[in-house]
Amino acid sequence: MFVKNQNLLKAFLLIGIVSLYSCIEFKEPFEKMPPGQWRGQLYLDQQSTFRPGIGQADVDLSEMAEKIEDNVLPFMFDIGYDENGELFAIFKNADEEVLVTDISFGTDLSIAKDTFTLRFPGTDNFLKGIYAENIMQGFWSVPSRGNYIVPFEAFYGKKNRFELPINAKSEPKIDVDGKWKVTFNPGEENERTSIGEFRQDGTKITGTFINDAGDYRYLEGVVEDDKIWLSSFDGVFAFLFGAKKSADGKLEGFFRSGRHFETSWSAIRAEEVSLKDPRTMTVLTDDFFRFNALDTDGNAVTEADFLGQPTLLYITGSWCVNCKDASNLLSELNKEYGVQVIGIAFERHADVEAALRVVEKYKSDLKLDFPILLGGNLDREVIAASLPSIEGVRAYPTVFFLDSEFEIVDSYTGFSGPATSVYEELVRTFHTITSQLVGHDQ
Repeated sequence: MFVKNQNLLKAFLLIGIVSLYSCIEFKEPFEKMPPGQWRGQLYLDQQSTFRPGIGQADVDLSEMAEKIEDNVLPFMFDIGYDENGELFAIFKNADEEVLVTDISFGTDLSIAKDTFTLRFPGTDNFLKGIYAENIMQGFWSVPSRGNYIVPFEAFYGKKNRFELPINAKSEPKIDVDGKWKVTFNPGEENERTSIGEFRQDGTKITGTFINDAGDYRYLEGVVEDDKIWLSSFDGVFAFLFGAKKSADGKLEGFFRSGRHFETSWSAIRAEEVSLKDPRTMTVLTDDFFRFNALDTDGNAVTEADFLGQPTLLYITGSWCVNCKDASNLLSELNKEYGVQVIGIAFERHADVEAALRVVEKYKSDLKLDFPILLGGNLDREVIAASLPSIEGVRAYPTVFFLDSEFEIVDSYTGFSGPATSVYEELVRTFHTITSQLVGHDQ
């Protein structure tokens, strides 16, 4: 009887251990994921977390498709191993490369599949899923938006971002190279003027859109007969654009951001397009910049804690990719001119501790040598209480150029980064203002 009970106990223990380990992610090196090029696909209209049952035999490497889908967002990335055998991923959008090194692996014994979690730098967003037979299946998660997940798959060896349809012509019917006047939400009360900048080489196309708040950064895609397709995925944002050129030369299309936003847009060729002046967009209510914020230890701080030297202060957020571009430039100005740089972040997380963790990760991952403070969450009343010297934040980032007493010398709303043709002019403007600011304070 005792022996039988012992065997029964062992059986229950074994079942318990298997159940426990099916929920654990192991940190051991994972060597089965092959290095090289992968193509991912975000399924914007799909609700399930992954598409089970797809095996290697179902993967067609011909790089052709029946048609390009307007609800599937493609992206490209490379998998590699460093000299220590540690795995990394590089996500590619036109000239941009986003390096990801925070990757963990394990095993889900309940389905006998290898698992992975890939965490993007400067944010708490991640890709999570299973891997088998050169295919990844899972979801992209944005924790700051609550239960926000977008299913995805990735295929090893796929070389093209968009698969042109089988019946597509080898030479496109249209040429969209150049500058365009773009209208988002045409005919609506909230229609907005932007600038489209496209570079076309045969069926390949790259470009971006510039508006009063900044730009859509690095977009890449294809020209299919009389249509264009562009996408971008950097772990923070997922953009998909499509448009068709009509006989009168006008572009009409759609824009999707993740699974939460969709709108229409149209465009006509135009070399000169006027946007708002970024140095006059922000409305000031005080000659001096006042703020209330928290440092990353949760201590309350104000402008009084930073007085005494010329300062570049910018309104930012881990969710704002234009802010990352601004952070890089402000870091350069900090080193060249010796000015103080301060960031005040507003995050989607309502929970203060969660927001502080994201801010600390943002600062650490971007290797910023200056403080990033937490102003609060993205609530108008919270922002107004944190920043009483301005009438709201018109765009992220917004940069304020302050003298040693925090008098506002200049401001710059929005940021068009290195993906645009106007970036070099912006850099010159920032250098000029900073140089004058340092001279002003001497």
